Amino acid sequence: MTLSEAKRILEKGAAFSPSVVEEAKEVIENFTKKRGSNVMKTEKKAQMAYGGTVNGKRHMYSAGGSVYANKGLLALKKSGPKGLEAYNKITKGGN
Repeated sequence: MTLSEAKRILEKGAAFSPSVVEEAKEVIENFTKKRGSNVMKTEKKAQMAYGGTVNGKRHMYSAGGSVYANKGLLALKKSGPKGLEAYNKITKGGN
């Protein structure tokens, strides 16, 4: 039995017979004795990071990064009363 098979068996232990699970435990134990490492170490999930707030909405990213307002929309907002009205319709969902 290979190390990867043993890890898979231990992760899904209920689907296998007790003798197979014991054999997998022995394989893992022998490997850790030889290598001196933790074989069954689990990886952490990527943490979500705060990316900024635009138009009242918080944005979260797992790989970092940042969010910023669309420059065209900001120019539309500053262009005058009609532009402000159009900006509000776009950003508020057209209500």
